[in-house]
Amino acid sequence: MLDPSAPDEPDESDSVGMPDPRSQSGTSGATETDPDRVGQLFDAVSYAVATTVLFAGVSAVVGLAVGSAVAPAVKYGLFVFGWLAFGYGTVMLWPKAAWKEQKESKMFDALVDSPSKRPDTKFQRLAQRLPPARFRQLPDEERLSTGARVFFAAVVMLATSIVLEQAFGVGP
Repeated sequence: MLDPSAPDEPDESDSVGMPDPRSQSGTSGATETDPDRVGQLFDAVSYAVATTVLFAGVSAVVGLAVGSAVAPAVKYGLFVFGWLAFGYGTVMLWPKAAWKEQKESKMFDALVDSPSKRPDTKFQRLAQRLPPARFRQLPDEERLSTGARVFFAAVVMLATSIVLEQAFGVGP
């Protein structure tokens, strides 16, 4: 029978090597909050659109410089730059070899890298000022990695090239 006057002593069978959560003052036991996925989407969309416009402009200037029509030059330029960015983004997302890692990594470490790994460039600051990213500003540590954003920009460039060809009939 339980004696109401007996002090509450933990039973050895109750705690099987687990620390008592009540003994950890100041911690709630809750995990870290998830990053703002909508903000990450806005940032990635702004980055992809800015990258696509930049390379479309470069392609148009090159097309004018060689004396060809602007629209086909933009279409071909976005196709070429899209595939180059696709490869570059893939390489940036490639996980490190297990024997080369110093720390224990999570499953999706390649998608979000630390701010110390990537400096904030002028292009990134420009992309942050464009809508929709300016409506939901993110700190550096919550943004998608540069590899993920370049990969997404490559997909947008290739899609724009396909739309120019198939929907608008731009071609030779």
